[in-house]
Amino acid sequence: MGSEDLPDPGAAGSEEKNKGPKRSGAEILARDLMVPLDKYPSVTKEDTLAFAAKALSEWHIDMAGSISMPRFALVLSDDAELVGIVRRRDILRGLAPSFLVADISDHPEKMFDVEVDPNLAEMLSDRAEEKLRKKAKALVGEVCDEITLTVQADDPLIRVVREMVRHDRAIIPVQENGVVVGVVRTVEVLGMTAELIKPESTNDQGV
Repeated sequence: MGSEDLPDPGAAGSEEKNKGPKRSGAEILARDLMVPLDKYPSVTKEDTLAFAAKALSEWHIDMAGSISMPRFALVLSDDAELVGIVRRRDILRGLAPSFLVADISDHPEKMFDVEVDPNLAEMLSDRAEEKLRKKAKALVGEVCDEITLTVQADDPLIRVVREMVRHDRAIIPVQENGVVVGVVRTVEVLGMTAELIKPESTNDQGV
């Protein structure tokens, strides 16, 4: 996979499009920003943490020539219906020794904020890798989050922003005709928002 510095093959075409009138936030829709479902990594609740970790570490998303690694994997049912999301942090928490993740549910930001403990030597022992492999057999369903929020494909950018901020979400599934067709991420939302608020001229930039 090429680096982010590689030229965008569609850049010329995009430049031609951008020569038209600037769209407003009401004209930019969730469908314009979303990553299609088939371009995003997915697992099932019955897949192992090892499988999910491999899927996330090897997957790259190419959106208009900008390549990024996903922070989430979609959790699909046997009928390919989106039922949840699993984060990289969820996977790491599932793999971590129990003494490191005690009380994490209430304070996730303190996941690795631990005092020196004799038990830490366990991580460096010859058995550490064996224990890690054993934990990696746990199922995605044990650590993933259920879907509680979606937006519609025709929802405008401003509503997507509002829902992300209101519910503190970095990714939101996009529905069309009752079916999830993709996901919208903060990286695309912020990029488009930055374009909207970009000064029209250098005189508007201030000091």
